[in-house]
Amino acid sequence: MSMRKVWLAAAWACVFGVVGIPVQAQQTIKIGVNLERTGSGASYGVHMLLAAEIALAEINAAQGINGHKLELVIEDNRSSPEQAVIATRNLDSAGVFAMLGPIQSSQCRTAFPAANRAGLVAISTGSGAPGLTAKNRPWTFRNAAIDQIIIDEVVANLRKRYPRAKNVVAVVDPKDAYNSFLVKMVTPPALEKNGFLFVNKDSLIEIPNDVSDFSVFVTRIKAMNPDVVLLGLLFEQGQGFLREANRQKLNVPMFAGLGYLTETVAKAAGDIDLWAGQPFDPNAADSKVHKFVQTFKGRAEKEMPGQYSTPTYIDAGAYEAMYILADALREAKATPASSPKDVREKVRAYLAGLKAYVGLGNQLSINEEGDAVKPTLVYLTGGGRWVKQ
Repeated sequence: MSMRKVWLAAAWACVFGVVGIPVQAQQTIKIGVNLERTGSGASYGVHMLLAAEIALAEINAAQGINGHKLELVIEDNRSSPEQAVIATRNLDSAGVFAMLGPIQSSQCRTAFPAANRAGLVAISTGSGAPGLTAKNRPWTFRNAAIDQIIIDEVVANLRKRYPRAKNVVAVVDPKDAYNSFLVKMVTPPALEKNGFLFVNKDSLIEIPNDVSDFSVFVTRIKAMNPDVVLLGLLFEQGQGFLREANRQKLNVPMFAGLGYLTETVAKAAGDIDLWAGQPFDPNAADSKVHKFVQTFKGRAEKEMPGQYSTPTYIDAGAYEAMYILADALREAKATPASSPKDVREKVRAYLAGLKAYVGLGNQLSINEEGDAVKPTLVYLTGGGRWVKQ
């Protein structure tokens, strides 16, 4: 074959696709991801993305969606409420059929209204602030955990385990919307209902996110002689606080909100009884859970050495959400050529009517507020690991 014919053959292959496959068949069905890839929530973001990628690979290996591959279009919201809006707008402009994320309540508070304005389905797998989806109907959903339910269960377990405990002292990151809401609004009713006294409710000990020396804060808390400590901090801050509390022998029970069930937190807790809850059991006797956890751990240990490798409820929620979206897109008969507006409406309707969906070791349903209803699991640290109660 002459050199001219070789170049012509290559040019036609670019136009019509290789080995006779039309270009149309090589196009993808796009799902947007609006996540905290950098900034204070970056650890949550990179792990959530890993879980979504695992689901993506499995779905595509099983012939994708209606004969087409899925593709993730990723926007970093930088753990910023303002950037979360920009990321939502960018994904809307990119014509994605749905959006996974954001993770944190701070970003969801701004991204959810933007998604509603765009008519774009948004599914958060981490936001736990009560009522957040209810305020942003009908396009927003959460496959996460309802914070009030989790905290109620955790505090009730604290009361049973420590019947004589009374005084609770709280620390909080004042700039983190989730933890501020947790400490100021979610936890007080649960404490009162179970007979605890929130001694510094009106004078919280504030620990900014950039603090690395926790000694002065632990010293202040020791002087208050608490029976229980509430950690209103992101889990990476919490780890530093726990290590200092062990150093100063502040050995009283502690509890925290969502996102704490990592092996790194359990090790940092040391001799302290630390309580937390989530709607996912990574040790469940379920073959699907086992496969996901092992794949996640293998990649996390290789790609993110030194960070947690056992998936949290956020990561499990992302994996489940990808499969839920895949099922919704199949039912919508979505293809790369489909109208985003039409497919988005069908996906929204599918999610709104989701009942008894088989997830990772559980069944979940979407309630009228757009939240996934899942079983609550309570955990306590011991021997450097989390133990289900």
